[in-house]
Amino acid sequence: MLLIDTHTHLYLKEFDDDRASMLSAAAQAGVGQLLLPAIDAETHDAMIAMEQQYTQCKAMMGVHPCSVKADYQRELNIAKDWFSKRDFVAVGEIGLDFYWDKTFIEEQYAAFRIQIEWAIEKKLPIVIHSRNACLECVQV
Repeated sequence: MLLIDTHTHLYLKEFDDDRASMLSAAAQAGVGQLLLPAIDAETHDAMIAMEQQYTQCKAMMGVHPCSVKADYQRELNIAKDWFSKRDFVAVGEIGLDFYWDKTFIEEQYAAFRIQIEWAIEKKLPIVIHSRNACLECVQV
């Protein structure tokens, strides 16, 4: 049976020292594919590099709700530009996060809706991040 890790951020620098061993352990446990949700422009290159280095990894594209700030349109434009360059397996990680900071709630809603539209247009699944906002995500 093929197992799929549907959500891992192993491309982050925190995993630079043990990424290869973690991927090896995953393979030994039967995990044959790992899906990499995007965070923001700061981490896109690392995510794409990991996908290129490890064929079992597949990248998504989107803007994580914790990365939605006053300049969220800039982040969205960067993510959208990536979609014009290549294909991705999903639009993600997108959603609403009301746990840490509620300063940009309206911007999170706007970014979430825009990215859902991208997924509909591209016929891609979405990977939702919802923290302290489950009902709100469902309502969108």
